[in-house]
Parts: sequence; structure tokens; C-alpha cells
Amino acid sequence: MSQRPMLSLHVLAGKGVAAGVVKLASAALTFTVFVVVAATMDERQFGLFSTAYAGASLVSFFSLAGQHAAVLRFWPQYAGSRDDGRANTMMALSIRITAAAVAAAALVVLAAGAFPLFAVPEWPAIMAATALLAAALGWSEFSACAMRAKGAVVSSLLPRDVVWRVLSIFVFVIAGRLATDMTAVTALWLTALLLIASVLPQTVTLLRDTLQVPQTPLSAGEAAEFRAVSLGLWGVTALPPALGQASTLVVAALLGPETAGAVFVADRITRLAALALNGINQAAAPQISAAFHAGDRVHVQRITGLVAMTGFAAALAVLAALVVAGSPILALFDPAYATPAMHGVLVILGLGVLVGTACGPTELTMQLTGLQRELFRTLVVANGLGLAATAALALTHGPTGAAIGMAGTTALWCLAGAAITRRKIGVDPSILGFLSGRRHLALRTTQKGRP
Repeated sequence: MSQRPMLSLHVLAGKGVAAGVVKLASAALTFTVFVVVAATMDERQFGLFSTAYAGASLVSFFSLAGQHAAVLRFWPQYAGSRDDGRANTMMALSIRITAAAVAAAALVVLAAGAFPLFAVPEWPAIMAATALLAAALGWSEFSACAMRAKGAVVSSLLPRDVVWRVLSIFVFVIAGRLATDMTAVTALWLTALLLIASVLPQTVTLLRDTLQVPQTPLSAGEAAEFRAVSLGLWGVTALPPALGQASTLVVAALLGPETAGAVFVADRITRLAALALNGINQAAAPQISAAFHAGDRVHVQRITGLVAMTGFAAALAVLAALVVAGSPILALFDPAYATPAMHGVLVILGLGVLVGTACGPTELTMQLTGLQRELFRTLVVANGLGLAATAALALTHGPTGAAIGMAGTTALWCLAGAAITRRKIGVDPSILGFLSGRRHLALRTTQKGRP
């Protein structure tokens, strides 16, 4: 069966730059949304809103059942071999699983409203709104990944990353002028409904395209592979955000909410260093999967090497800016954060992100090349050790120790993941792979082909 041609590196780079611009715009718009929402309500109501929003985000990652990663793994594999029937069967199956899982997660959150855990009179209403928001977040992530798997990189990102946030800013600005006492419940309902409206055209397009193309039943082996890979991807895609929340909770429990807030802000600022890597990953994911499962590991090495170098260069520039102007940036959030100690925390966390970007698209490559079990074990071990180290260092060295633990965790699992990927499939996704990976891979392939 013939293969569809791979994108050239120039085309891939162009798509990656476009996706990076969208992600940068999304980061700026997200910050603006929270500023505008906070201006429409008092401190208590915004606290309830932000907590519920974080909870909905966390639930949404688990509610996807790994299908947002599964479509990026399997659609390019089948479609790249011009097996559109099986590709469409897999897409339809992922849609059904996601819809059922998202609905089930929303019902669990809704049911939690009947069991108040805190002395919050609005608890049932907040849980109802949070359930809808969690479902909307989960489905929007899946639909974006499904369209991205088909190669529609920018259009897949725009509804959730740009349109939703622009609509939210517009609506909340108007709401703030009309009412000065907006509640968290109202804000959650508005946020969820605006997201649903933003991704509705994308959803209609996805469902229409899936229904119009004939389906070819999967064989027993293909169905078993789909189930096994989906289960592994579920763990590796849900675990990182959950553990990220755990680090924040540990810092809050040990050092208090004020220190935790400062560390949280520093952590979010340093994530800007990974925007370029995350952006080009949006375009690279389908190509990595298609090339690997077509047996073209040299192309996989080229793609991952390009992503690694681009992400590392951007992260290095961001880190340099944080070293020079970190305190004024922290002061934008709260003047109390602009201290030498917190500037040091910012730089330490930035170094962790820098090491992570130097390792390139390690997590993505492991997800798409059948190494999801190895990725899951690496995440559990590295983050388990890192969480314990973060707690111990926070107790002994305060926020600086917490930052060392958090940055060390990122560096540890990324380095371990890159080493495993290099050993298991002969592809080095780090910047070293860009410099010497192609020659290493060619030699490895030649040696394996000798009698």
C-alpha cells in the first residue's frame, strides 16, 4: 500500500511557527481573561471561580480517556498508508469513547454537588457549572487534536485558543459594565457556554467528515492494539497535569498560600520558555507518527532534532530575559513578589524548563512510537521522587528549595525519557540528536541490516 508523502522540514517549520504564534496569543489572551473576570467580582467569588476552573481543567484531562493522543497516534498511521477506511473507523471509535467518558466525568462532578465538602453555600450550583465546563474543556481538547491529526494545525487551535478567549474577554467586559456583583457560578456558566459555542463549528465539521467517509472494520489485532495503546496514553497524558497540581498543593500546605501564590506565578511565567516547543509540537505530532510507522526513522530524527533546536533556542532567549528582567515581570502580578529570593526561584524554574526543551519532544515522541508504557513508568518514578524531594527541600530551604525540587523533577524525567527513546528506537529527540542523530541512526540501521 502506497504512502502519502511526508511534509518537508520547511513546510513543517512553517506550520510550527504558525502554531507557536497561536499559542503565544493564547497565553496572552488567557492572562487577560483572568484579569477581566477578576474585575467583575469580589475576592471571594473570584477565589471560588479560579478554584472551580482549576478543578474542571484537572477533570478534563482524565475525562479524555487518552483519545486526544490516540487520534494523533493512529490517524496518521492509517491515513499515511492511504487506508482511509480504517483511519475513519478509528476516528469514529475515538469520538464515541470520548463522548461517553466526558459525559461520565461530568455526571461524577455533578453528583459531587450533593455532598458538600466545604462550608460553601453555592456548592451544588458550582458543581453543576463545573461539570459543564469540565465536559466542554475535555471535548474541545479532543476535537482540536482530531483536526490536528488530519493536518489542520492552525484551524484546529483557533477555536479554543483564540476565539473562545476573545469572546470571553468581550462578554465579561460587557458584564462588568452591566453588573458589579457577578458570582462565580454565573462566570462558570458563561465560560462553559462560550467555549461550547466557540468549538461548535469545529465539532460539526469533525462529525460531518467522519460520517461521510466509509469505514473499514478493524481486525481483532488492530482493535486490541488500539485498546492497549489508548489505555497507556490515558495514563501518560493525565498524569503530568495531575502531578503539576500536586506540586502546587504541597508548596501551599508546607509554606502557606502566599508563598505558594508567588511560586505558582513564577512557575507559570517560566512556562513561556516552552511555548516554541509546544507550538511546533502541534505540527510535528502527526508527522512523527506517520514517519515512524512507515519505517522512516531518519525523518523522525530530522523532525525531532528540528523541534529540539527550535525549542531550546527560544527557551534560552526567554531564560536570558528572566535573568535580566525577572523582578519587574514578577511585580506585574504583585509588587510583593519582586524580591531577590523570588527572582532566584524564577531563574531556577527557568533552568528546569531549559533542560526540558533541550531534550526536545521526548514526551510526544514516546507517546506516538509505542513507548507509552515506558513513559508512564518514567513519569511515575521521576515525579514521585521529585514530589518527595520538593517537599523536603521546601521544608529546609523554603521557596528556593521548592523551586530546586520542581526544576529537578522536570530535568530528571526529560533526560531519562530521552535516554530511553534513544535506546529503544534509536531516535534521539534532544538537541544532541539534531547534531549527531542522523549519522548515529544511519550507522545503527546499517549495522542491523548486516547478516
